[in-house]
Amino acid sequence: MIILGIESSCDETGVAVLRDGKIVVDLISSQITVHGRFGGVVPEYASRMQLEAIGHLTEQACREAHIRLQDVDGIAVTIGPGLIGSVLVGLNFAKGIAYAIDKPLIGVDHVQAHLFSPMIEFPDMHFPYVGLVVSGGHTELYTVKDFREIELKGKTVDDAAGEAYDKVSKSLGLGYPGGPVIDNISMQSRIQKKIKFPMALMIKDNYNFSFSGIKTAVIRHIKKIEQPLKQEDTALIALSFQEAVQNVLVKKTIALAEQTGINSIAVSGGVAANSRLRQLFDEYRKSFNVYIPRTGLCTDNGSMIAFLGYQLYRLGRVSNINIDGYANNTRIPEGT
Repeated sequence: MIILGIESSCDETGVAVLRDGKIVVDLISSQITVHGRFGGVVPEYASRMQLEAIGHLTEQACREAHIRLQDVDGIAVTIGPGLIGSVLVGLNFAKGIAYAIDKPLIGVDHVQAHLFSPMIEFPDMHFPYVGLVVSGGHTELYTVKDFREIELKGKTVDDAAGEAYDKVSKSLGLGYPGGPVIDNISMQSRIQKKIKFPMALMIKDNYNFSFSGIKTAVIRHIKKIEQPLKQEDTALIALSFQEAVQNVLVKKTIALAEQTGINSIAVSGGVAANSRLRQLFDEYRKSFNVYIPRTGLCTDNGSMIAFLGYQLYRLGRVSNINIDGYANNTRIPEGT
C-alpha cells in the first residue's frame, strides 16, 4: 500500500511517500531563513511559500519514489492544528489530488502524527506508552493505548516550550529559531553554576505545564544586567533557562509513567531534538523504554502524516472530501 503524506501546518512543507508503512521518500522545504529575519513565523508569508513549494515537492517525491500519482492508494494530509492559512494550502491541494485520481483522502491531526512518529523509527514499539509532544506550538502529555485510544493527561496552560525558547532567544539577541541556538550554547558551556529561575512551570497535583513565568523571569533578569550582554552572561542565562525547562518536561513525563505503571515513553516534536532533553531521558533508560526518534522525524515532516494516515486507512478511517481544516483544537479526524 502506497500513501502520499502532505504536511503544511506552519512554516515547513513536507511531502513523503510511504510503502506499507515504511518511508520511501521524505522531502522538506523549510522557510527558516525567511522568517528568521522577522524573529518568528509570519503567517501570510508562510502560506504563500507553502503554495509555491507544495506542487514541485510533490512532483519530486513521486519522481524519487518511481511512482505516478495514480499509483497512490491514499492521500494523507494535515487538517490541523496549525496556522490556518498554511493548513488550508496543504488540505486543498490534497483534496484536488484525491478528487482527480479518485483515491481516499485521510485527514490527519498534526499533534497526533507527532505522537505516533517514534513508531516509524522504532517499529518494535508496543502499546501502551506515555507520549510527550513538545514543540514550538505544543507541549502535551498523553497516554496512548492504540491508534484510536488516546488520552490527553496534561498540556501547557500558556506558552509552549518551544515558544518560550524563541522568546528568550530573541531577548538574548540570538535570533530565530531559539531552540537550536540555546541548546548549542548550553551544551558547549563549561559553566558549573546556574541561575535559579522560578520553577512556576511545575504545576502541582496535575500534569499541566506553564512556561510563561520562567520566560518572564529570564527577560527581567536580562534587563537587570549591564548591556550589551557579555558572552559569559549569555551562556549562563541560556544554560539556566534550558535546565529549568528540560528538567520539568522530563519530571512530569516520568511522574505520569510511574503513576500509570506504563514502562514505555515516546518523545516527539521539534523540541525532542534538544540534546539536554535526550540526556535527561537517558538517565531513566534502566527503568523505562525510552523512544526518541532522529531529528528529522522530530520536526514537522510528511512521513509522520503518511504514517498515521496509513494506520487510519487500515482502520477504515478515511475522510469526506469536504472535511475542514482547523487552527487550534486537537481532535481525532472523523471518518465518513
